[in-house]
Amino acid sequence: MIKIKELRKQNGDTLKQLAQKINYDYSNLSKIERGIYKPSLELLSKIAQVYSKDLNYFADYQADYTAEERKFIAELELTAEDLTEKYNLALDGKKLTKDELEFIVLLTRNLRKAVDSK
Repeated sequence: MIKIKELRKQNGDTLKQLAQKINYDYSNLSKIERGIYKPSLELLSKIAQVYSKDLNYFADYQADYTAEERKFIAELELTAEDLTEKYNLALDGKKLTKDELEFIVLLTRNLRKAVDSK
């Protein structure tokens, strides 16, 4: 899958480095990059998290997935606006704003990066 390779290289990672970050066999990851194997949704999700990308980043490669799998991918990623519209999220009895949710997402991504780099 060329898109994984491009993303990996843009972030300065080798195959082995990305494989370590996602706890995956680098030789199988190489086969996925070359189109020999098809990546699972779980694997794409891990790669998207490592590089702070939306899972839909890989959307143009979803042609091989069933309609149900594509729907599942779309539902995995919610923007702060989606969250405020679909859910009544509150903290200390006060509804969270879109800006607060965006900040929480950013904070969570930065914490993940800090933890992953140790």
